[in-house]
Amino acid sequence: MKRREHQDPLDNHLRNMPKPTLSKNKELQIKQTIMNTRASKQKPKRKMNIKGITATFGALAAAFLFVVLIYGNLDQPFQPTTLAFSDFVEDEVTKISGVTMDTTHPQEDMEIMKDAYLSEDKEIIELFYETIGTMEIRESEEELEEDSSFTEVLNIYNKDGDVIGVLEFSQTDLVRINGEQYEMETVKWEQFKDGFFTERYLVTEEEDEEEKPEDQPEETEDVQELMEKELAKAPSQRDWEKIVNHVREGANPDKALLLAAKENNESVVAQLLNLEANPNTVDNNNDTPLTLTTSTQVAALLLDSGATIEHRNGRNYTALVKAVYGHQTEMVKLLLEHGADPNTLVTPSSDKTVLWMAAKYNFMPIDDLLLEHGATPVQGYEFSDWMASEVMFLEERLDQDFLSYAAIGKLPDIMTVQLPADPSVFENQYGLPFESYEVDGGTADVYGDHIFIQLDGQDMYSIYRYELNPGDNVTAADIESILGSPSDIFSNYDMDREIMLYRLDHYELRFIYDGTVNYPKEETAILALELHFNQPGVMEPARKVRDLLAERDMTELANFVHPEKGVLFAPFLQLYTSPVTGDEHEPIIFSANEIPKLLDDQTVYHWGDHGASGLPIEMTPLEFLDEYIYTAKEPDAFYVNQQNLMGPEFFTNHVRELYPEAHMVQYSFDETVEGYDLSWMQLTLIFEEYNEEWKLIGILHNEWTP
Repeated sequence: MKRREHQDPLDNHLRNMPKPTLSKNKELQIKQTIMNTRASKQKPKRKMNIKGITATFGALAAAFLFVVLIYGNLDQPFQPTTLAFSDFVEDEVTKISGVTMDTTHPQEDMEIMKDAYLSEDKEIIELFYETIGTMEIRESEEELEEDSSFTEVLNIYNKDGDVIGVLEFSQTDLVRINGEQYEMETVKWEQFKDGFFTERYLVTEEEDEEEKPEDQPEETEDVQELMEKELAKAPSQRDWEKIVNHVREGANPDKALLLAAKENNESVVAQLLNLEANPNTVDNNNDTPLTLTTSTQVAALLLDSGATIEHRNGRNYTALVKAVYGHQTEMVKLLLEHGADPNTLVTPSSDKTVLWMAAKYNFMPIDDLLLEHGATPVQGYEFSDWMASEVMFLEERLDQDFLSYAAIGKLPDIMTVQLPADPSVFENQYGLPFESYEVDGGTADVYGDHIFIQLDGQDMYSIYRYELNPGDNVTAADIESILGSPSDIFSNYDMDREIMLYRLDHYELRFIYDGTVNYPKEETAILALELHFNQPGVMEPARKVRDLLAERDMTELANFVHPEKGVLFAPFLQLYTSPVTGDEHEPIIFSANEIPKLLDDQTVYHWGDHGASGLPIEMTPLEFLDEYIYTAKEPDAFYVNQQNLMGPEFFTNHVRELYPEAHMVQYSFDETVEGYDLSWMQLTLIFEEYNEEWKLIGILHNEWTP
């Protein structure tokens, strides 16, 4: 006969209790509570028979807590538990594959895949962790959806190639993880999907069905993969001997040749060419090894092996054009000696030759080389009127208060850079650009070393781009060590580029580097920088103020005047000194409250001294505005944070000395007297931000003086 235990009645009672719906976390809590309240298994002391009593109390305690937890959840609504991705997957993710289902087929045919994707790229793995890896996953009370609702599937793998998770996403906010259904943050999934489900990671049928040549060994695919992994390493960690051996074992040498030429590795280029690497292979930008290298030794090897000297890359540049553009005199000489056409057009659609380009750069050694090899001078071009090159070595500029300059749309010691920029200024002062080409959302015009981008629908240049020349060795680590950590780092998947972004009040500074390889920061070379003007800026209030001055509407003008600092009037740029004597000058300042009645003021003020005669300027406000604040016609050009004829130094060294947070707009008039080209005049407006609005603090005048 079975002995009846003390807790049997309790067990039967618990089995017959109603069962609530509990979340996984609640189940774990209950189980843990029971485990922690079980009877001690210590041996009882002699002469004290309390085994049954101890067991009973332990069971009663467990039952009591269990009942409390159970009944505490019977009448409560379902409360989903928020889970983390790490609750499902503990191993490190090293590869991701994905498919999208064809929703146009009937439900019974939903197993048909529309597209398949695959990636082991580090950037995709990082994107996975930044999005799905941080996604809030909540238990779902909804009934399980049909398979047809989950149209996008991800398989994730560990380093051993084992599937460690299957994620199925619906078109709503539901996800199935390893067969269990949950709710999720849709926005995180969309962020990952936009980066992963792209042509870059698409597995095409051609790739799937491609057959290996019969005469290649079975392990050729593995050798190619090993070589690709080695190529993706940093230069200091890359083993070129291994790469060359992989090529000998059957790996395709062309990608290795492109990288070796780009890094000017003469020895490896020679070995790869001997192993039948194609000297005319191209990369994603249609560059060949010859258009990538900046080494004359590597270029000579490539030319001797049959490299096409007139090949044009994605920018439509030949190796000769790139050499002239990069001021590479010895490379120009080598290319000309190997038959490069000295009359090569900058681009096929241009009528400008490389001689024109070199002359525009004002780079005489290359001019002379081209002329010696038969370049034909272009008649009718006045080279001296064109914008000369300003070679901006970034490594020399970075420690010159770089962000402070960028914050006002400039770069240190570069006279021609200002944003936003008036295109008419360039045409009047520097002639037409030697190249124009379409970019995403606008048009890029190339002047000398500088590229100015005008976005569609805008009449100003609002983006400036500078591409680093050979010898300008700056890395991502250099940028961070001098400028600090960037505001953001993001990818441009179309261009295979990574971008370090520094957000400023009215501008963005971007440093661009190669995104196809995973180098450490100290070995990641910066390829280009971009300065972006963020609308709206100081231009719009400046335009309104100029119109109000033209209309003499002092009442409305008062609304734009700084309520605390008022507005300063400075003829001949007399901020605090006389232009003739250099003596200190006390400028005239009117408060915002005085502006509405300014033209009725009959007081004769001493505004300053004349810029040529030195005689005092003494007149009423109305007379001063009529004489010195010229607004009779539309300006011929305008400048932001610099002055024509005075250069940017006037703003950075003088205006910002008085007003550290100021921004400035100058309107330039070529002829205030028709037909008299020396009758130029400038009206300059100075603003500061006050309660998130631009307020006028200065009106400056300057003009030609005999």
